[in-house]
Amino acid sequence: MKFLILKITNNCNLRCIYCYRENNSSKKDMEFKTAKNAIDYILKSDDRLKIQFTGGEPLLNFKLIEKVVDYCNDQYPDKNISYAIQTNGTLLKEGTIERIKELDIKVGVSLDTIDPRDATLRPYKNGKPSTLDTLKGIYLLRKKNVPFGITTVVTSKNLPHLLDLVYYLISIGVRSISFDLLKPKKREHLSLMPMEGEFRKILEEMKDLPIYIKNLRRNSQDKYCYLNSGDLLFVNEIGDIYPCPTLEGCFYGGNINSGEGIKLFKVKCNYCFARSYLMKVVNDPS
Repeated sequence: MKFLILKITNNCNLRCIYCYRENNSSKKDMEFKTAKNAIDYILKSDDRLKIQFTGGEPLLNFKLIEKVVDYCNDQYPDKNISYAIQTNGTLLKEGTIERIKELDIKVGVSLDTIDPRDATLRPYKNGKPSTLDTLKGIYLLRKKNVPFGITTVVTSKNLPHLLDLVYYLISIGVRSISFDLLKPKKREHLSLMPMEGEFRKILEEMKDLPIYIKNLRRNSQDKYCYLNSGDLLFVNEIGDIYPCPTLEGCFYGGNINSGEGIKLFKVKCNYCFARSYLMKVVNDPS
């Protein structure tokens, strides 16, 4: 299966402390032709495709998500295509959730803390905390019986509280969580880097908890992600191609709208190439 990540907008209603986006001030939405070209490019030679909608905050361009699913249903009825969205959860309303359920889109919610007063990690543009609104979105997903998973970016700020986060998620019936160790894009991110040894100790404490933790299931011999097998295509809002969302701006692979010189990136390793690369670059810019 190929994995297509579409950054359908560079706009976001949050200002996360570790934001990976290029050009945080931009408010550019992806046009349908860009998404269409990316889908057509992959499905020329493959029958199975997973499409993930990301951003920015992808719910700010939900109309494009609907258009993409409709296009795939009309043009590729015989292909095996699945859909997912990675959202901060603050914009999840009942009508939107019902539409997500109709379109059969899997949901991933980004949640780094359960402290409703925390305005450090994932604040709104005005500096106010967003956690309570994300938790409300999670509540609505459960109310509408829409399965979802949680993704948590691990930093020095929330590392000491990861167990509390997981205990809370278990108590409300969440079934899966994935921890993503911070990938630094700027020098100021270095102070947010978590202690990996401490993270491994906390993971060990979680191993018998009744929740699926992706980090504990990964076999050391397995590929780390689709990037390792050359099956990942990340396309940003203007059609530029990069190896993965956190490597936007690095290893430019062409533009999907040009139809020429497109390169799929592939590395041989069983660890996060993006994190390893960015740590070297940020620590030694020369």
